Amino acid sequence: MPVVRGAFHRREGGHRVRGAGPTVADVDVDENVDENTTTGAAEKRAGHPGEGTSPPHGGGPSGAGPCVSLAGQVALVTGCGKPDGMGQGIARGLAARGAALILTDREPRGVANERQRRRGEAPPSGLVEFAEDLGRAGARVETVLADISVRDDVRRLFDTVQEVHGRLDILVNNAAAPQGVDRQDVEDVPDEAFDLQIDVNVRGTYWMCRSAVPLMRARGYGRIVNVSSMAGLTAAPGSVAYSASKAAVIGMTRALSMDLGPWGVTVNAVCPGLVATSRAVLDPVADLDLAQAMSARGRAIPVGRVGTPADIGALVAFLASPEAGYVTGQAIPVDGGGLSPFPLRRPEPALGSAV
Repeated sequence: MPVVRGAFHRREGGHRVRGAGPTVADVDVDENVDENTTTGAAEKRAGHPGEGTSPPHGGGPSGAGPCVSLAGQVALVTGCGKPDGMGQGIARGLAARGAALILTDREPRGVANERQRRRGEAPPSGLVEFAEDLGRAGARVETVLADISVRDDVRRLFDTVQEVHGRLDILVNNAAAPQGVDRQDVEDVPDEAFDLQIDVNVRGTYWMCRSAVPLMRARGYGRIVNVSSMAGLTAAPGSVAYSASKAAVIGMTRALSMDLGPWGVTVNAVCPGLVATSRAVLDPVADLDLAQAMSARGRAIPVGRVGTPADIGALVAFLASPEAGYVTGQAIPVDGGGLSPFPLRRPEPALGSAV
């Protein structure tokens, strides 16, 4: 799937999507931030992005502002199209700390969208609307529609990063395959449902990391944050495909951290528990609507509530900062102490079957 082209207009706050070429916005990144030509390898490997790029501290937890600053840094975040999703929570956290953003999601599906593609128009997307909202608030944002499970899309995405910025400081791999038919007994999971989880969650994350590494190694600095899941650390009944894919992301994270540490690049995974988004998968046989189920589950979590996208975004922002230079190869739970990834019931065995 090609990166789409379309006619867009300039927005306040720096968000503009070009009418010719990939759908990206022109962003005025600090021109004083160069390719790290003035800083020695020892300083770069100490975990700083280079002279003039190490951001100052912001405010504190009293409400004066974020505790870390990402001013002057360029961040790429995948999976930002859903209005209530973790991708948007992560992007808001990075934008609040001053990062210039490149946001991606796959193209919306549908017949109307295919007609728009043939006319050369951009399809409707929660991604573009979200970027416009951030732009009006003063953030510097670009959008690119791309499917990370398609290798050519990933190449075009990084061609755009190279063309517009020439560098990448932060990569957040948040995009994940949709869930549904994969969440059942292993004997009933369709092959294509298993393949989809692997294609997006594992292969897509791998391609994104692989494409980011040359940009980060060249500067001797980088932050990669992969969004895994508590299902990758523990398990839940009826989640063999999803759990396998998210466990693979953790293994990939740890291996990459060993390879990239000498170049000043850290690689970590965050492992959300139950988060209040439309992707949340609760007990499929419970006689509760989503809001009731969320409330009931929240009461069983030690902190007394389910997570929010902002909770995930806060941890990602720290891991993406220079202050996290000594944290790498970690898979960090973000679950309020809940430990169990999903409140799913174990299927009842048939009479006479082995237990």
